[in-house]
Amino acid sequence: MVIPAALLRRFFVDGSLRNEEEGVGFELRNLVAPTTMTAFGPIEIDDLPFAADEITLVASKGRPASAISSQAPLFLAMGTSLSVRIHGLHLPAGEHQITIHAITREVGAVVIDVTETI
Repeated sequence: MVIPAALLRRFFVDGSLRNEEEGVGFELRNLVAPTTMTAFGPIEIDDLPFAADEITLVASKGRPASAISSQAPLFLAMGTSLSVRIHGLHLPAGEHQITIHAITREVGAVVIDVTETI
């Protein structure tokens, strides 16, 4: 099933991209449909790739993106927020291109492309 790019962009919370002490963070919020992630990552920011082991996801508790699998999925109910943190990266002020890759049980591979300003 192909999900329209405009619908996938609704997962990204506008204005949430920020530098943090340990790296870069942003927010995702499920406003589309209940979703079960079986893989998360990589993420590219300005064409720099970050593997799942460089990404931490925080919903009710933190967990490395590399720990998400078909045997240990991450369920996102409607309205659920997810904080995404990429360690060891700080971005200059300005516009940045972000590409997020994930695999869901419901639709398979999804790619979220957004342009966000910090």
